[in-house]
Amino acid sequence: MGQYACLAKLLKSDSLLLNEKESLDLGEYKIVNHRILVVGSINMDLVIRAPHIPLAGETLIGEEFLTFPGGKGANQAVAARRLGGEVRMVGKVGKDSFGKALWKNMASDKVDVSGVASVTGVSTGVALIIVDTKGQNCIVVSSGANMSLKPEDLQRFRDYFSWAEVAVFQLESPIETVLEGVKMAKNKGIMVILNPAPARALPPEIWKMIDIFAPNEIEAAILSYGLESNLKIEEASREFLSKGVKEVIISLGEKGCYYDSGKESFFLPAFQVDAIDSTAAGDAFVGALAVGLASGWDTRRRLLFASASGALACTHKGAQSSLPREEEVESFLKLKEESIHEKNRNFKL
Repeated sequence: MGQYACLAKLLKSDSLLLNEKESLDLGEYKIVNHRILVVGSINMDLVIRAPHIPLAGETLIGEEFLTFPGGKGANQAVAARRLGGEVRMVGKVGKDSFGKALWKNMASDKVDVSGVASVTGVSTGVALIIVDTKGQNCIVVSSGANMSLKPEDLQRFRDYFSWAEVAVFQLESPIETVLEGVKMAKNKGIMVILNPAPARALPPEIWKMIDIFAPNEIEAAILSYGLESNLKIEEASREFLSKGVKEVIISLGEKGCYYDSGKESFFLPAFQVDAIDSTAAGDAFVGALAVGLASGWDTRRRLLFASASGALACTHKGAQSSLPREEEVESFLKLKEESIHEKNRNFKL
């Protein structure tokens, strides 16, 4: 089925959309330098712009070739830091030029990189990214040093888990390491965000320890009923909740996101922007969620802030280079505030 066909069955009434009072009540986005720990991947992104995403067996003449600091873990760490959080990163890079550049780049954004180790005998992770003229992308990752991050490595940073208020994980590191990190976080009473990208089978015991489960719609399909299923977003969400997740937020690209806690559920349309490159939009979204969660904001405020951050990330090239800063998001939200209810009212699939 089409990429957004699943939404046609979901959006049968306005009850799933934010109402006028809810959507216009943005309040004050006060961020008090809350403490966020990110455990995950650090990659160098190798990007080619192309007329379209190539089909199997198709060769295209691309446009410019660029390199950008990336990796979902590093992106989310930088995103959260730029949005006002105090951030520590745990991960690994190779002892090569990419590794040095990535370490320096995160440090320049004032991410605490004392938990990032350089290892020999393996290269820094790289991601090969093709971006089309509409800003959509496809990505293949060679994990490299990221896969050498072992559960025992996390034990050396036990004090980080005592320090943090929110811990963020992805799936570009070994599953056993993610599981160990989530266990350590919950043992310290830390809120856990899991961004299951790329989608991989999860150990049964991890689900009940996840406070916010944040897949995109493809990952939601893979981890619920499979890509070939006649997926309904709300059914996938309920499947995750039944496994013990506290809250589910499924990002739907340019359409917006779907929220479900079991007690309430709604769809929030995306902010419309002139998209150039969507590579780090999801990571900007997750980083903003972490900041909002650590700041104690309510659900709608968190989602508006995250949606604005993701939208702004689409307006610049690259991964970390595209991530917005706190003041940019605040200005964007003030500019868009009056149009939020109109967008909800006039939304059409």
